[in-house]
Amino acid sequence: MKIVLATSNLDKVREIKNLLSDKYTILTPKDLNIANFEVEEDGETLEANAYIKAKELFNLVNLPTLADDTGLFVKALDNRPGVKSHRYAGDNPTYYDNRKKMLKELEGKTDRFAYFKTAICYIDIKGQEHYFTGKIKGTITDKDYGDNEFGYDQIFKPETSKLTFGQMSKKNKNDYSHRSLALEKLINFLEENK
Repeated sequence: MKIVLATSNLDKVREIKNLLSDKYTILTPKDLNIANFEVEEDGETLEANAYIKAKELFNLVNLPTLADDTGLFVKALDNRPGVKSHRYAGDNPTYYDNRKKMLKELEGKTDRFAYFKTAICYIDIKGQEHYFTGKIKGTITDKDYGDNEFGYDQIFKPETSKLTFGQMSKKNKNDYSHRSLALEKLINFLEENK
């Protein structure tokens, strides 16, 4: 079965392929000769943004399509950046820019509780959408830890680990990340609805 990922983020593609490619053929827009697939993510929720991306690509390729949106919700920042996590430090920030802004805003704050949430929108071959979420709680560290740079991974330490996601191997992170929890629900759904 072929599933097309509605993203051009290579880090996201890598993570999803690592989790799904042993059972499914995972394609990207580039694989289907769609260059620079980008849509405006102006939804109010992660689910809305995932739907916007999935629907846009489904309309182009008419194949089962998967999109996700992930947010980091920080208690001391009134659950910001949340749905705006990707553009927290401006229109085209680097991963480092976003982390730097967050650490600056958290200076002097003792409550560093946060959680990651991933929302997946999967549109099946009939055009029906299905949603799956994954959530993991943790804390924001005082500085970057680790060499694996993807989003906020170097400053997010899951509550079940002594390491940040940035310090973990890619396989270790995939064992229980927010994205893998959501994808596990999707896999179960796909297996039950063959």
